[in-house]
Amino acid sequence: MSNLKKAVGVTAAFVSLPKSEYLLLVMVILGILFGALASIISMQPTIESSFAGALEGLFMLSIPAILTSIIIKLMIRKVPFKRIITVSMVGQIVYGLAYLGYFTLANTLFNKEVLIFVAAALAFLIWLLVARIVFILRWRSFLFAALQTIIYGAFLLTGKTISVSGDPFTITVKFLISSGIMFAFIYFFFLIINAPMKRSFGLNTLDAVSLFLAHWFYESKNIEDEFERVGEEAETVLSSYIFKRKNDVVAFVIPYVHFGPFGSLGGSDFSYLIPHELEKRYNIHSLVFHGTVTHDLNPVASSELEKILSSFDSGLKSCKFSDSKIAFSRGNSVSCFAESLVFDNAAFIGVSRAPETTEDINFGLGLAMMSEAEKQIPIASVVDQHNAETGDITSFEPGSAIGFEYMDSISNSLSKKLKSTKLEVGYSHKQVESPQLGLAGIKVAILSSSPTYAIILLDSNGVSPEMREKLISAAKEIDNSLEVGVYTTDTHTVNRVSGVLNPLHADIAILNAVKQAVSEALKDMQPAQFAAFKNRFKIHVLGAKQSIEIVSTVNAIIAVAKIAAPLLIIGCIIAILWFMSKL
Repeated sequence: MSNLKKAVGVTAAFVSLPKSEYLLLVMVILGILFGALASIISMQPTIESSFAGALEGLFMLSIPAILTSIIIKLMIRKVPFKRIITVSMVGQIVYGLAYLGYFTLANTLFNKEVLIFVAAALAFLIWLLVARIVFILRWRSFLFAALQTIIYGAFLLTGKTISVSGDPFTITVKFLISSGIMFAFIYFFFLIINAPMKRSFGLNTLDAVSLFLAHWFYESKNIEDEFERVGEEAETVLSSYIFKRKNDVVAFVIPYVHFGPFGSLGGSDFSYLIPHELEKRYNIHSLVFHGTVTHDLNPVASSELEKILSSFDSGLKSCKFSDSKIAFSRGNSVSCFAESLVFDNAAFIGVSRAPETTEDINFGLGLAMMSEAEKQIPIASVVDQHNAETGDITSFEPGSAIGFEYMDSISNSLSKKLKSTKLEVGYSHKQVESPQLGLAGIKVAILSSSPTYAIILLDSNGVSPEMREKLISAAKEIDNSLEVGVYTTDTHTVNRVSGVLNPLHADIAILNAVKQAVSEALKDMQPAQFAAFKNRFKIHVLGAKQSIEIVSTVNAIIAVAKIAAPLLIIGCIIAILWFMSKL
């Protein structure tokens, strides 16, 4: 788990950018500030000299940066303008710092013009890496890196405040040579960090990062081809609890696959696609729950969805509906609890540790928990409520103390004397616009157990313990006698902006939607016949071995890069300083 935290921590660097207009304004302000500061450093400051310096800063820093952005945007239309502007701004800051250094060292023996060439090399490096990795360009990345170097060089030559020795051709050659030296060093750097990925998966590190970012930024699914290549076949379980009412059908569906890895890759959006397809094919209102699985069982591609639907189809055909009783029972063991809905021959069991961390449960432990339950009832499915996200990235494994607590809570729940009532089911579905909520939205099912049990299912990556309490309170505002279970699908579609922990926090719109859904589901209560099935099926997943290897490889690359990158950049700068001193 500590390795996983290190690996996914890289995504925390991703941030949302401001609007292009704001970024352009910052570019202009930066040019004015750098120019005015350079004027203050180089001469006795006056209002006139500061104003002249600000104008020179606009000419030598802001205009080249804006011109570079516009030209590159015209050449690569698919890349959002604000991303191009941001890269240009970083390059502008590098040149601005170099120009300030030039004026600071004006009265020393140091060859101050070398700073300009070092800045050109660093700006070249920034553009090359971003164009290659983030903009997903291959050979054109050299073109864009060289383009901004030429534009800055042209404005430097025509400017009045900085003097670089040599004729225009010689100066241009110096710019290109300094960029070439930087490229040679970065090429050597990539040879070093490419080794772990090439050895483990036969994939170039740059290509792997580019494929990853291509989905993150442009929703490309090309990386699924690599997932399929390194994935493995696994056998897992699909179970369903189906309630046939007078005019429609409501179903609880538990596919024991993980809804990841992120975005719309693999099975990330299966929590929406499964109910969408079941609605379309069978006119079934379904709630899709998070089974007791971890990232080991991430489907390699969206196309694996059909295997789940095929398994559901065969299970549905085998169903024989009949009248049924329902009972509710809650069992506890230390930090864990189990909430069981018990029908005539089946049990639906939700487990949690709320308000303690309630995260993924290893499939092996989940099978042991189901086996424990099936000592007392023929069909049992255990659902991870995944409803208390406290900031830890973890999973609960076989042989852990918490694993045994989970098993004991299930045994305790099912061993109690139960009070059965006639089965009735109510259903409601609400959509709310929220960056932390997936397309499946909010679903509420209410069952006529004693006490009446309300399931609130959120298509989210989890909920904070505080939000869970607010959700329960919101439901009880409608009917205080309800026993409320809060569940999330753990969908990874919402993990697009930063990191992999995006739990729902207090949100008035969601709480209001839950109140409406609970009220509607109570009014919708209807008698239902019941059937359940549990199937095994095969699916192509990343697998335990591959998941561990991916995380280990990413960490190895990060560890090497942390040491190699600073050393190589320092070495490169020294090489540029030495080389330019010889020209």
